[in-house]
Amino acid sequence: MEFYENDAKLFELKDENSVTQIAQIGQALSSPTRVEILKLLNTKPYLMSEVAQALNIQPSSAAFHLKMLENAGLINVEYSTKYKGSNKRYSYGLRDVILRLRPLDGVDNANPPFIADINIGDYIDAEFSDQSGFATDRKVLTANNSKKAFHPERHDIQIIWNSYAGYVTYAVPNDFTDTAPVSEISLSVELCSETHGYNNDYPSDITFWMNDVELCTWTCPGDFGDKYGTFTPSWWFPESTKYGLLTTVSISGKGVSINDKLVNRTVTLDMLNISEGNRLTFKIGVKNDAKHCGGFNIFGEKFGNFNQPIKFTAIFKKP
Repeated sequence: MEFYENDAKLFELKDENSVTQIAQIGQALSSPTRVEILKLLNTKPYLMSEVAQALNIQPSSAAFHLKMLENAGLINVEYSTKYKGSNKRYSYGLRDVILRLRPLDGVDNANPPFIADINIGDYIDAEFSDQSGFATDRKVLTANNSKKAFHPERHDIQIIWNSYAGYVTYAVPNDFTDTAPVSEISLSVELCSETHGYNNDYPSDITFWMNDVELCTWTCPGDFGDKYGTFTPSWWFPESTKYGLLTTVSISGKGVSINDKLVNRTVTLDMLNISEGNRLTFKIGVKNDAKHCGGFNIFGEKFGNFNQPIKFTAIFKKP
């Protein structure tokens, strides 16, 4: 589990000093080659020559694209003495870029959002069916044995699958509540249903809880495996689940929303007691009595279509 605030760069259109850099970031991300370079640097630092070789492009092209990313502040540059002479080595820069197109009502601009990345294997509690398992981006660790839910290597897993009913529970320290009053909390995670092999038309009612309060249920339309996800490793089984849908659940004073659509007005943020104790918990699962008891897949940053683990965000109110 990794927590950070300073690595998330916030840009707002109302800030004149941000306009140029917003444009540079947009230009940098407009090229598929530069996006591929970012994916590459997300794994480890590279020399320019290594980038060119990995992407099968000319060194001059690699140098051009790397300069664009550097100017936009998306990558870091340092000098390496590993080889003869002095060589630039490139690595991932910003962890997150937040572009705010309009001011958020009631948000404290003096306190940037608190953001926590949570590895999908860092759950504190879980209940799986016998048709479940998990894998890293290199190998399957366990399959069809629910008694191995707390496998010692689970910190590294990049996909969890569970048929029928079950759940996983995570926790974040709640010391962020000491910064300022919180106006909104959100969870963002890539999910889909789970069945044998895959079935794009296989709904599952996936429910979310926070501090043991039920927030909402989202019906995922299927278990997706018709094509490989952008980050799904090539060794992964062609007949299996390969990607999910990025799903964001947020809760504020207005209620609970899924992907920016208000779905539950009866539960609000002040009902969750987020400042009590030393942590805040949230649970993702499928109930035993769900209408569509279709299980779930949870994807990490090296599996599926989205380069992120579970992302927890807290936004602060204005004073």
